[in-house]
Amino acid sequence: MPPRKTSKPNGESKRLVTVRDIAAELGIHFTTVAEALRDSPRVKDTTKKRVKDAAERMGYKAEPMLSALSTYRARKQNPVIQGILVWINGFDSKDFFSTGSGFYPECYLGAQKRCSELGYKLEPFWMSEPGMTPARASKILQDRKASGVIVGPMPLGFEELELDWDSLCSVRIGYSLKKYDLTTIIADQFGNARLLHEKLLNFGFQRIGFSCPRILDHRTNNHWLGGYLAAQESLPSDQRLAPFVEQDLNHDPSKFLSWVKSQRPDVIMIGGGLRYYQLLLENGYSVPGEICVVSLHADSHGESLAGISQNGKNVGIVAVDHLVGIIHGFKVGLETRPKTVTILGEWKDCSSFVPPSAKD
Repeated sequence: MPPRKTSKPNGESKRLVTVRDIAAELGIHFTTVAEALRDSPRVKDTTKKRVKDAAERMGYKAEPMLSALSTYRARKQNPVIQGILVWINGFDSKDFFSTGSGFYPECYLGAQKRCSELGYKLEPFWMSEPGMTPARASKILQDRKASGVIVGPMPLGFEELELDWDSLCSVRIGYSLKKYDLTTIIADQFGNARLLHEKLLNFGFQRIGFSCPRILDHRTNNHWLGGYLAAQESLPSDQRLAPFVEQDLNHDPSKFLSWVKSQRPDVIMIGGGLRYYQLLLENGYSVPGEICVVSLHADSHGESLAGISQNGKNVGIVAVDHLVGIIHGFKVGLETRPKTVTILGEWKDCSSFVPPSAKD
């Protein structure tokens, strides 16, 4: 096709020349021009020369933001291997994060996804392997030449991990290993509790209860309980309920059942698994008829309960983003001013959940 000549009105010469202008000048498609300008191997050399000659003649200048976007897309499609990031697993199972479902595996999947986009390889590191010690772990990490370390959520009771932190770039997911000054990426448990409370009010519930073992609320830095109490402050005094915070996990149902009778909740926000839900069923309560139960971490219960999904994939993605930032800033060792980054969850519906308006 012969080049199409275009006439330009007076004053138009000041307008920036675009890829489409060059395409119109040469009589070819604008995507071919764009590919030629970035030296794509899919365009013939003769066409590249025609395009570049026309671009120079017409005064074409690449838009910086578009050039940056093009570079980003190219890197995303063909990422260069930047290094190894290590995911610390403190659970008894070597495959704890790579199998199953729920918030913890979702965090790992999110981190894997972000690593592949940025050109990093994510390698799990099992701290519970027989014979593993902190000293040996530090030596292995050094030999692997790991660029950075993500401390995954840890099991209850896993409070210390004496790695050679001074030689590592690191972040943690959750409030495990509180002894160490690490940037923390975490589900926004305080915000999630308030979000869930507000959602229940909007559904029409009047008496919103809270039930959780103390050890598990402590694991959230008491943010579940704090969010609930803050939300309750907005209610009339006759609608405020005393929370049930179980002192231990002795599985004695009497205290919980006494609390239900005295507080008369029409819905209970629960933390710590399905225990309270099952206690209600075992003791003759109709759920969700007589009482509704919603979870502060519904993504840990499959399809059993409605409640808050903690957005684990996004937590994992943000953890990698922050770790890569630490690596690029050469911030090796424990931080003097560690940050806490919170990720808000979202409502998760479930067929077993029936709001008051649906019962009428």
